[in-house]
Amino acid sequence: MTTEALVFLGELDPQAIGPSLEHATHYEPTPVAQAEALLAASPLRPEDATFIDLGAGMGRVVLLAARRPFRAVIGVEISPALVEIARENLASARDPLRIVRDVKMVRADAAGYVFPRGHLVVYLYNPFRAPLLDTVLANLASRGERREVIVLYHTPVERATLDTNAAFEPLDDLGFGLVYRLRGATKQIPEPLRRG
Repeated sequence: MTTEALVFLGELDPQAIGPSLEHATHYEPTPVAQAEALLAASPLRPEDATFIDLGAGMGRVVLLAARRPFRAVIGVEISPALVEIARENLASARDPLRIVRDVKMVRADAAGYVFPRGHLVVYLYNPFRAPLLDTVLANLASRGERREVIVLYHTPVERATLDTNAAFEPLDDLGFGLVYRLRGATKQIPEPLRRG
């Protein structure tokens, strides 16, 4: 299984990525312990939600999320080369802790990705710059359906984009990552938590 690498998308398959390459960052795997901590920080019960990893790279966090009882786990990645590696990783993974059977990788640009219905836990490891993040947040907030949306944001370089977006509110700060929720959700989630 391959998940360790530092890959600049502009050097991997820039023609296949297209204009969104301007706002893409790079692929770097999330440290396992930090990914687990962010997953645990979500106040939304996994049984009630679909997990989406935007900028899923080689699928490490997708595989980790599949160990929790999410309704489905979806990795979204713009790079065809990384999607292929992630699909190979998913196919070869023999994880006895895997619970979720509905696990897939989708090749898509996050700017145009159509999120599934229902409650969502959306994971970001600093996959793109503010203009694209703005588009994704607007997409998440604009659905007519009232639902819970939790955003787990590792290495929040574009934190100001979320902090100034009136549709989202901060819930927790783990130092290396932040937890936000979409305002106006249908269920009660604990009031924002702040760690000192």
